[in-house]
Parts: sequence; structure tokens; C-alpha cells
Amino acid sequence: MQHWERLTRQANRAYSNHAYLEAVDLNRQALSQAELSFTEDFHKDAESAVAAAVVSFLNIAESYTALGDFISANSQYELAVNFLQTIIVRTDVTEEQRDLISRTGTHIRFEWELFTQSHGKAFSSQSKALLQALTQAVSYSNSAVQH
Repeated sequence: MQHWERLTRQANRAYSNHAYLEAVDLNRQALSQAELSFTEDFHKDAESAVAAAVVSFLNIAESYTALGDFISANSQYELAVNFLQTIIVRTDVTEEQRDLISRTGTHIRFEWELFTQSHGKAFSSQSKALLQALTQAVSYSNSAVQH
């Protein structure tokens, strides 16, 4: 956990200095560290282990939001929920730990709703632009293959 804490502090400093790409990178490193030691940390202190991973996902989302990359930010919320879903179904999880995971999932959903309310239009327009670019690339690829 100490390595995760150090990386998270560095990421927070980068974010405060408007170095959002650096913050994304450092938060990704922190997330990797949290995931690497998750099983061991979860058995020692479930609340801290879950919090470390979720904080990393949310910090990455926040940095992407600051960059105006709402699609990537949205993906972090999805990944956080997926992460919790993989934990909650494990056979070694106690009822108390399931409650913790469930409460954390509720918190993520709340944060995700705030994100969507604040940036839904921008997210929607980025999604449309991405879909159009993908459609054009597929069309171009198909026409190139036919010739």
C-alpha cells in the first residue's frame, strides 16, 4: 500500500499542477500496484484495498475529464464497476465485505451520474464523432478491399 500511496500523492501533485497526462500515467501505475497486491491487501484490510483501487479508477476518470477526454473518463467508471463485480462474486468474500463492495459500487454509480449530468452532452458528441470516424474507416477499408 505504501507504493500505491506514494504514486497517488505524485499523481495528485501532477493534477494540481495541471499536468493531467502525467496524472493519468501515475494513477494508472497506482492502480496497477493496487491490483497487484489486491488479494493480499483485501484479506488484511478489505476497506483499504477496495478504496485504493476505486480511488485510482476515479482519479484517472477525473484526469481524463480535465483533459476533455470524456469517453476515456466514462470508461474508468465502467472499469471500476467491473472491478467490483469481479470481487463480489469471489467465494472467499464475507457478507461484511460484500456489503462494503456494494456500498462502494453505489458510490461509484453516484459519481458516474454526476459525471454524466455534468458532461453528458460533450460525452455524447465525442461518442458520435468517434462512431463516425470508425464508420468512415470501415467504409474506406471495405472500398479499398473491393478494388
